[in-house]
Amino acid sequence: MGNVTVKQNSRLADLVGYRLRVITQDGRVYIGELMAFDKHMNVVLKNCVEERVPRTQMDKLRKNLADQAVKVEKRVLGLTILRGEQILSTVVEDKPLESKKERLQGVEKQQKQLQKQRRQRTKQKGNSVSKPSASTNTSSTTSSTIPQKRRFQPPPGFKKDSERFERLKSKR
Repeated sequence: MGNVTVKQNSRLADLVGYRLRVITQDGRVYIGELMAFDKHMNVVLKNCVEERVPRTQMDKLRKNLADQAVKVEKRVLGLTILRGEQILSTVVEDKPLESKKERLQGVEKQQKQLQKQRRQRTKQKGNSVSKPSASTNTSSTTSSTIPQKRRFQPPPGFKKDSERFERLKSKR
């Protein structure tokens, strides 16, 4: 746990990118990098790790039998969404790896790379839609690309009305 100083009046919006420790009502602790939050204090954590004390350890703690260190189970969760209703508190663990300016520069660099890739794709493909070439050989690939009209096949047990059928047939 790093020694991080945060202003007393800072808001959750100021802590985006910081590594947070979130404590929930069921006693679990989630440690991860804050990516987003909303008005209900639902929180999205990146690279999240869950820590919890098992019930057996809790019983030993209650009976004061645990002279040794308490065993904490850890589980790597990755990207996690925590419901704001369950959150008791948030504590700043560590500052972000990059400053806001560096993060913005990284995002701008990614956007430029994406635009460059899109331009290359459009140059390769062109903006026109090409028609399939008509070939003399009839293979399964050409018949699957161009749909063929098929005659109506009634399902089994289908009774046809001969007069109506003749009228429909004559309209074609």
